[in-house]
Amino acid sequence: MIRILATVLALTLAGAARAAPVDNADGFWSEWSEATFARAAREQKFVIVSLQSWWCRWCHVMNRETWANPEVRGILKDKFIPVYVDQDSRPDISQRYERWGWPATIIFGPDGAELVKLRGFYSPQFFSPILTATIEDPSPVVYPDAGGAERERTLATGLTEAQRNEILGFIDQAWDESNAGWSKSKFVDGPMLIWALQRARQGDASNAARIRKVLTLMAETMIDKATGAMNQVNLKPDWSEPAREFPMFAQEAGLAAYSRAWIMFGDPAYRQAADRIYGFLRDTLAAPGGGFYASLGMSEGEPGVDRRLYARETAQAVAGLLAYYDATGVAEARELAVGSVRWAMANRALPGGGFRHAEQDKAGPYLADNVEMAKALLALHRSTGEREWLAHARAAADFIANSFIDPATGGFVVSAAPDASQLTKPIKQREDNVTAVRMFNLLSSYTGANRYREIAEAGMGYLTSPPILDAYGFLPDVLLAEDELRNEPVHVTIVGAKDDPRSAALYRAALAYPLVNKRAEWWDKREGNLANADVDYPGFPDGPAAFACTSTFCSFPVTDPAEIPAQLDSLKRARKP
Repeated sequence: MIRILATVLALTLAGAARAAPVDNADGFWSEWSEATFARAAREQKFVIVSLQSWWCRWCHVMNRETWANPEVRGILKDKFIPVYVDQDSRPDISQRYERWGWPATIIFGPDGAELVKLRGFYSPQFFSPILTATIEDPSPVVYPDAGGAERERTLATGLTEAQRNEILGFIDQAWDESNAGWSKSKFVDGPMLIWALQRARQGDASNAARIRKVLTLMAETMIDKATGAMNQVNLKPDWSEPAREFPMFAQEAGLAAYSRAWIMFGDPAYRQAADRIYGFLRDTLAAPGGGFYASLGMSEGEPGVDRRLYARETAQAVAGLLAYYDATGVAEARELAVGSVRWAMANRALPGGGFRHAEQDKAGPYLADNVEMAKALLALHRSTGEREWLAHARAAADFIANSFIDPATGGFVVSAAPDASQLTKPIKQREDNVTAVRMFNLLSSYTGANRYREIAEAGMGYLTSPPILDAYGFLPDVLLAEDELRNEPVHVTIVGAKDDPRSAALYRAALAYPLVNKRAEWWDKREGNLANADVDYPGFPDGPAAFACTSTFCSFPVTDPAEIPAQLDSLKRARKP
């Protein structure tokens, strides 16, 4: 009965999905390592793993009320080896168990087999019986399969109509008409915000109204008034209880969404929201020597700023900064992005174009760092018009292709090395697979390299397979990837010298165009041909000019920056399926 209760609780109880700095002065916690699992086998003990995060309220609470409880420690003493994992520092382990939230508790048998997986906070009242029941009956709990079997590698540009309609229907049904927002929990989901903004730009009046409601409420409730930091989640359906947890991905999501929304809707509240998040990144999370700190925690325990420097979080900050720069023209943001990328290349670069997570990676390199860095490098090329960043983006993409692609399925695995010998099946995390597909697809447009497009299509083949479509209902990120694969990016090229202010004004207008799927280039003929010389731009005797193009058509030369948005809006960009 208790084991049944454990299963039900694991599937239904929700602690906050995050962790906390931990005090291990008494040596209670061991590290995740081969040596720990070897010791468990030798001593015939269970390994009980607690995955936590710096900014997680319920991780602090569970450390204080449960892990430190004398009764719990008495049960653990002779039969268990407690292992603490900071999930921010180990993307490979984090992404394997992220569905179980933070804190997540995983119990392994002495032979390394997974037995029990527990979601969120457990008080001693519920935790102790589970430990006792595991000792008495160490058979694995059978959890529902979250998806179907992986299929063989296939190239795809999108979903079937039925699949697309099912995802759209799920998103529509998730809308909270009473309070606004998608679902009762108000989570800052970057792809959802960008997808809704894109739909609004494409003329979807319903999503335009919805995204404006959400962004207005987020600006009022989710941006911390003291720091300008973006909360990752609001715990109440009516937006009345922000969690005071500020991971970097939420800062990127908020900054990018508000920056583009300001261009689209002209609402000064959106510009103010973007300015506040930008100020938080600049003043609080930017490290003095370059790069960005990982997060801020202000909930239970008030851990403050997590001053560890990861390539992934630095790249996310850069992406947000560049979206802000593209929309506002604030040069300080662009220079902060450039300096942070140069820091990452000096301090996190690997041979072959890749990046490590931290100063040392125990089981890396990880896909997350590399795909976020490749995305940021490509964005930096677009925002600056400088070719060096495209070369670095290509190198990072080549590293990803050589290190993380599963040739059997076309999907991207989390880590280039196994996280532990007893966990033999490589995992593929959905969000990073979406980011990789979108990055490779856009890179193919900038470079003209068909192999990048094929990598994107193979990745899309994985995203349209049962492990994704059967396991998840809410998939705006997959819809984004599909839209970008099935449609050419908006393409605008400024032909003119980079030291000519007229060229710079035209390029600023091109960058401000708010669609994400955008190829903006600055061709100063003194630098030689563009990487993808797929358009033969005519000479224009009266000075710099902009050309809005598709694969088959280019506009007349545009010399007035104010005319660029209308030219891009008029392009017919649809690819054939």
